[in-house]
Amino acid sequence: MATIERLRGTVTEFSPSDGAGIITIADGREVVVRYSSIRGEGVRKLEKGAVVSFLLEETHRGLYAVCVQPE
Repeated sequence: MATIERLRGTVTEFSPSDGAGIITIADGREVVVRYSSIRGEGVRKLEKGAVVSFLLEETHRGLYAVCVQPE
């Protein structure tokens, strides 16, 4: 069984009206985050500068953060 490691990053931008944003991780890569990937109930959004943990998913469109939760 493979061990899945959660990554940590900083929200560099998030638009509640678009429901999308960018998380920057320590190595400088930028990861797209969609509101549907944020854990929680009700209105889910992220604040600029917030530290979050997430799982990384690589797709044909690039890197996406999934299972995102504020630290």
